[in-house]
Amino acid sequence: MKIIYLTDIHDALRDLRVLLSTTEADIYLLSGDILYKAFYDDEKTYQFVCLQEEFYTLARNLKKKIYPFDLASDILRFPDRYNDDVELQKKAADYRHLFEKAAKTMKEKYALIESLIVKYGQAECLMLPGNYDIDLRYTALRDRDLHQKEIRLKGLEFAGYGGAPIATSGIPEKLAVVYHESQEGGKLFSDPEDFFEDKRPDVMVIHNPAYGYLDQVPGIGHVGSLGIRNYLDVHHPELVVSGHVHEDYGVCLRNGTILLNSSNFGGVDSPYGWQAGGAYAELYLEKKKVQKLNLMRLIGDKHYHLMEIERDGDTLQGKIVEENRDKSHLNLDMIVRDSSGSPMQ
Repeated sequence: MKIIYLTDIHDALRDLRVLLSTTEADIYLLSGDILYKAFYDDEKTYQFVCLQEEFYTLARNLKKKIYPFDLASDILRFPDRYNDDVELQKKAADYRHLFEKAAKTMKEKYALIESLIVKYGQAECLMLPGNYDIDLRYTALRDRDLHQKEIRLKGLEFAGYGGAPIATSGIPEKLAVVYHESQEGGKLFSDPEDFFEDKRPDVMVIHNPAYGYLDQVPGIGHVGSLGIRNYLDVHHPELVVSGHVHEDYGVCLRNGTILLNSSNFGGVDSPYGWQAGGAYAELYLEKKKVQKLNLMRLIGDKHYHLMEIERDGDTLQGKIVEENRDKSHLNLDMIVRDSSGSPMQ
């Protein structure tokens, strides 16, 4: 069986079309951040982000746990609670209008992606929402949505959990998937952990990675899910694919489980500068076991084989395709990790 895996597409719909139309696989897996912007117009994006942040700040100042959309609605319904502030009412009306426009635009993009998959895809395609997405249940991609669902394909059990524990500016916050994980008084509540404990899949498709594995943000540290890490400390699925943290790409073999983050497929701005895209992975399975994977990069209409990684007992052996090293924007020497998630020396 061949699986093609990509994550963090970030509106790279042209490249997605090329990938679907020029590759073959039994299953395509996309693990979140399918979209990047909620508007076609950058000016509207800027207006929406500014108003969204202003209403978040107002909610904090009022000590209210409320979404910006709901706060804007409250201001319009009960203006006397807000000193009949005319300017604030106008901002609330503007925010609601932009919110609805953003939701409409994003749904249009998801419909376009569905049409690309139907037209160019030759295999099953499953995906998750990320923190840049809205809940896919309300879009044209609903039948491909793996969030909090399981499906059996080609003799394997797949289950997924999307989203991430972060509020993403510029995305209609009330429509996003809520990541239910929190720690209070030393006690962890983790819906992802409970979900996977119930399903026990062969393949885990997640957007937010497990704590300590492919989850390290420069200058911040590990940001992954403690609950998923707890699950993986006890249970050992064959494959875990994740995304979200573009910078901590790589693959490792831990307790019989292969964990993979192939890095972002779509180019994206970040606090660390422009992060080029095109990265994806091909995985080859025999008898439910991943035997080999290829790290690939799409540039324009051409696919470049960057690295071949084979399973050798309890270890992974990586071989860089030297003639294509200059086609990689990733540090290929850091791809293969040891069982602790650290780069191999």
